[in-house]
Amino acid sequence: MEGIHEGICSVSHGGISILNGIPTGYGAAVAVNLDVKSCINDCCAENSGSALVDAVLKYFHKYSGVKHGAKISSRIPAGMGLKSSSAVSVSLIACLLRATGISGYPPRLSAIISRQAGLSVTGAFDDAVAAYHGGSFLTNNSSMGIEQWLDFDPDTVFVLLLKGRRGTENPEILRSHAPEFMEALRLARSGDVTGAMNLNGRLVAKYLGYGMDSVMAAERFGAIASGVSGNGPAVFGLFKNGEEGPLIDEFARMGTTLVVRPVMYDSSD
Repeated sequence: MEGIHEGICSVSHGGISILNGIPTGYGAAVAVNLDVKSCINDCCAENSGSALVDAVLKYFHKYSGVKHGAKISSRIPAGMGLKSSSAVSVSLIACLLRATGISGYPPRLSAIISRQAGLSVTGAFDDAVAAYHGGSFLTNNSSMGIEQWLDFDPDTVFVLLLKGRRGTENPEILRSHAPEFMEALRLARSGDVTGAMNLNGRLVAKYLGYGMDSVMAAERFGAIASGVSGNGPAVFGLFKNGEEGPLIDEFARMGTTLVVRPVMYDSSD
């Protein structure tokens, strides 16, 4: 019987984009209360069924000489732009660092492994930082460094519409529109986090070929910010707590709806 290493488990968070990291090399996401729990086990299957999990396990096998398996439990809808891959990666890496005694920073290792395996355009260092720490941070994804902490209002709620498939355009097309995304970066650096999120989410929707109906519906119902998260297709509407009800009803008529809240950064970790 394969055994779970007692106590070697780790929890990380999903997230919603503030800045897509592809156009400018700078990214930011805010963690939300959709969690992933990873635990390490003593037995290693030849193939976990996940290219990402296999890439992480192979990386640690290479440097530790020890094979591990993993048990992953995720509440994050996959393939929606809600940072599920980064959350799985950092939670598993945190376990493996403890199990092997190898030193490292989970978000940075997540980005390195994702790039090496060809599973991410940028390595998604911004998503990994939010997944690992909670809160929201502006990061340089090229150098894998944290530029600044972003102040996100905890008294807010996201209404998510989970519908459709990824956009028809290759996400790398966003690089050709970098000047427009630079304005979102400027807003984030200046402290206008929701302004940055609003502009970024709409630019992503526009250039990755998503319709704007659901984004504009969120605006009509009073969202502080709305747009597409990650590379989509999830659409978000951000509200002050208690003001989200009408959009929940509207989104429920359009597709699967989810309500999530930001997870704040705990500096004691």
